[in-house]
Amino acid sequence: MHRSHPTILCPLNMEAARVRSLARRRGWPLLTTGIGGTAIARAVGGVEGAGPLVLAGVAGALVPEVCSGTAHVVSEVFTDEGIRVSGVLHGGIRVTGAEAVVATPADKAALAERTGAQIVDMESHAFVEAAEQAGRPWAIVRGVSDGVEHHLPAGCDGWFTQAGRLRPFVTARALARRPGDILPLMAFGRRTRVAMQEVARLLDAAFSAGPLAPRNGD
Repeated sequence: MHRSHPTILCPLNMEAARVRSLARRRGWPLLTTGIGGTAIARAVGGVEGAGPLVLAGVAGALVPEVCSGTAHVVSEVFTDEGIRVSGVLHGGIRVTGAEAVVATPADKAALAERTGAQIVDMESHAFVEAAEQAGRPWAIVRGVSDGVEHHLPAGCDGWFTQAGRLRPFVTARALARRPGDILPLMAFGRRTRVAMQEVARLLDAAFSAGPLAPRNGD
């Protein structure tokens, strides 16, 4: 458990919305960074202070044992330079970063085999590199928005602005071309809300007075 004052970084506004009240209550800075490695590295470079930087948001499961709607402390990050280990939160799972959405079950299984990771996101690899270059302790807490059985709409990472907000017209055009993506997108939103509620609970336990008591097999 870590007692220092954290700064929480969420790639998406819909993620930040679920931890905003907690951050306000605890007096923690909360930033919405936008999706991807470039956005998260830029955000890390602008954070002042010396407390831990905490990447919080949703990720995709790479193995069947990790279920959607759960949240997990991440203690290891797979990068091309090797495994990075958090000095702030321990006893968690491994994440690997990706430059694009890993959409299909076959792609997820292949990535899990190559990296040994249980979940995947689009920021962790760049986040740890930027945090360590800045000399800042780091931690990651991720909720699982999609299990190995879920297919995300192709190109959905392009539906968000650089500030992590949904582009309504871009999204509407994409869905008009592929109306079959509407229900999966709605289901993704529901799973994200549930997972981020669990993320908020783990953040509160890890960085406030109470002992860390993970659920869902963390």
